Amino acid sequence: MTPRTWLWILAPLALSAGVIWLSAQDPKQPEGLKLTELAGQVQAKEKALVLKERQLLELEQRLATLQGTLDRDRTDLQTREQALQEAQARFEAERARPALDPQLVRTYEAMEPNAGAQALKELARMNEVVAVSLLGTMQPKKAARILDQVALQDARLAGRLSERVALTKTVPPSK
Repeated sequence: MTPRTWLWILAPLALSAGVIWLSAQDPKQPEGLKLTELAGQVQAKEKALVLKERQLLELEQRLATLQGTLDRDRTDLQTREQALQEAQARFEAERARPALDPQLVRTYEAMEPNAGAQALKELARMNEVVAVSLLGTMQPKKAARILDQVALQDARLAGRLSERVALTKTVPPSK
């Protein structure tokens, strides 16, 4: 082989050897140092995760407390709403008067106040709604005389009947 051929073969080999030698000369960090850095980073991330978990647990506890409060408030509100609906139904029932026979109303209006009071007391014991309707339908002066006698005999009954008559009266709108 000619010296030129040898040059063409050996030159790339020499260059490759030089590159390998130079790359071996680069200062590299030892592998142990990288592992300790990675271990430190992992520990830092673990601590951050633990902190986040604690915060999440605290938030979950607060949420559970708030949910319990909300449930109690909702139950309380439902109870109040139901009581209000029942009270409204009672009020409407109080306001609604049964239709009475006009002859019965005229009969009570024609009675002596003492006898009318006795009959009204007995009627109230049997069916207070009818007694209230009767008093509310009567002429005011005649109802007042009978109610006055009822009050002399049983003031509580007279008060209760008066209250219920007042609740059943419809108030005309003021102009």
